[in-house]
Amino acid sequence: MGWRPQELAKLRIEDVNLSEQYITGGMKTDAGKNRVVPIHPRIKSLVQKNYDQAISLVSIYLFNDPDAVKGGMAITYDKYAGRFAKIMTALSMREDHRPYDPRTTFITMAKKAEVDEYVIKRLVDHKITDITESTYTKRDIEWLRTEMEKMP
Repeated sequence: MGWRPQELAKLRIEDVNLSEQYITGGMKTDAGKNRVVPIHPRIKSLVQKNYDQAISLVSIYLFNDPDAVKGGMAITYDKYAGRFAKIMTALSMREDHRPYDPRTTFITMAKKAEVDEYVIKRLVDHKITDITESTYTKRDIEWLRTEMEKMP
C-alpha cells in the first residue's frame, strides 16, 4: 500500500475501515498524517487477519508481535527491520534489500500499471507541486481505489 515502515508500525485498528476497505494514517507531513489509502483486494485478508489478531490481543495497533519478550507487542521500526532481514535471509535474497524496499516496489508496480502519477503521490505522501492538482483536484476514495486496482 506504499506505507513507510514507521507508518505501518503506528497504524491503529481505529485507522482501519474494513467495511469501506481503506486505512487512514501517515506521519511525515500534515497532509500525509490523515491520508486515506484503499486496501487492495489482494491484501484484504491479510489486513483482516491482523485486525482480528489485534482485537484478540486487546491491542490498539494493527500490527503486533504476540511473542515479544521485551518492548511490548507493538511492532516498532527496529522489530520490522529485524523481521525483514530474517525474511530476506530465509528467502536467500541479496543482502542489499532494505525495509523501504516494499515501498519502492509499490511505487514501481503502480507506475508499471499506469496508475495516475498524482494518485501515486497521494497514496505515498509525496509532495504535489502542481497547483491544479494539489488544490483544485479532489480525488475521492473510489477514484483512488480504481487507480490502485490497476495494479496486479
